[in-house]
Amino acid sequence: MTKSSFPASGSVSVDGIEVVELSDIDLDFAVEEAFRQGASQAPATTRTEAANPQDLGTLELFQGVGDQDLAVCAARCQLIHALPGHVLFAPGRLNTKIFFVLEGQLRLYAQTGDKRPMAVADVGHSTGLRSALAMQPLDHSAIATEVSRLLVVDIAAIDELAKRSHAFARNYAALLASYLRGDDCLHVGARTGAAARPGYIDELTLLRNQRWLDEMFPRLLGRYRLGDKTLAVAAFAVDKLDEIVKQHGIGPSLRVLEAIGHWMQDQTRPTNILAIDKNRRIFAFLPDCDLDAARHLAGRIKTQVQSLPISLATETAPQPITVTLSLGIAVLERGKNEHDFLGKTEALIQKSIKLGGNWLSEAL
Repeated sequence: MTKSSFPASGSVSVDGIEVVELSDIDLDFAVEEAFRQGASQAPATTRTEAANPQDLGTLELFQGVGDQDLAVCAARCQLIHALPGHVLFAPGRLNTKIFFVLEGQLRLYAQTGDKRPMAVADVGHSTGLRSALAMQPLDHSAIATEVSRLLVVDIAAIDELAKRSHAFARNYAALLASYLRGDDCLHVGARTGAAARPGYIDELTLLRNQRWLDEMFPRLLGRYRLGDKTLAVAAFAVDKLDEIVKQHGIGPSLRVLEAIGHWMQDQTRPTNILAIDKNRRIFAFLPDCDLDAARHLAGRIKTQVQSLPISLATETAPQPITVTLSLGIAVLERGKNEHDFLGKTEALIQKSIKLGGNWLSEAL
C-alpha cells in the first residue's frame, strides 16, 4: 500500500471508542492522515472485552478498594487489545475515558502532525485524565505503536467510586497530583518529577531501553525460539562515537544518538521493535521476518543515515558531520536464548567495526 492509497472505508466505533486500522502503512504517515481525515478511515480490528475486578486490582488507583466496589466499577470498564497503528482518540473529539497501559505502548502526537511524539504512555502510565476532566475537544491523538492491552475507565465511573470509597478517593487524589507533575506520560523533552519511576523507554532516543531488554525481551524471544515463526534483527553501533566524545564532549555525542533514535522510528514499521542498550547499540527486531528482510532494512539504513542532517555545536559555528554505522544482521535460531542471540549480534557488529566501519556483517 502506498501513501497515496490510504484506505477510506470509514471508521468504526467499538463500545464508544473510535479506532482506526493503520497497521498496513507507515505509522508516522498514518498520524498525519489521521489529523487530516479526522481519524475516520479503515475499520479497526481492535478487540474489546469486559474488564474484571482483578484487572482493576493490579492498578495503584484501586488499591484498598473493597471487592463489591471493584465489581461495580469493573462493570463499567473495558479491556482493549489494540493492534499497532490503532488511533484510540484523535483531535477535535471529546474524551471521557482514562487509558491505563497494562502492556504495550501509546504515543501522543500534537494536532500539528509533528512526527515526533509529544509524550509516550509506557507500561504503568496512563493518559486521558486531563481531557476527560476538561470536557473540551482534544488537541492531540493517542496511537498504539505496538500490540497493547489497555484498561479503559470512564470518568463517570471514577466520580461515582470516589463518592463511595475513601481509599479510592485518596488514590484518585494521588493520580491527579501525578498528572500535575507530568508523571502520567513520559513527556518528550519536558518530563519532570518522574525520575523515580523506572520505565521501558530511553528518554533520549525514545527507543526501548536496557531495562526492556532485560525484562521484556526474553518474553518476546519465548514466542519465537520454540515455534515455527522467525525473528530477525538488524543492529548497529555508531562509528567513531567515542571520538566525538573525546573531541566535543558527551553532549554532542548524545545529540547524535538522539537524532538517530528519532530518525529510526521514521525508517521502520510499527511492527518492528526498536531498542538501545547500555553500550549504545541500537536494535531493530523484526517479528515474523527472515534474514532477507533484515538485510534490506540494514542496507537502507546504512545508506540513508549518511544523509541525516546532524551538526555538532562548536565555538564558532555548527559543524555538520556525516554518520556511518557498523551493522550486523541475524535470525534467531531454534532453541537459542536472548544471550545467544544478542551475543551473535554483538559479534557481527564487532566484525564490522574491525573492517573499518560503514560495513554490514551477517551470520554465515
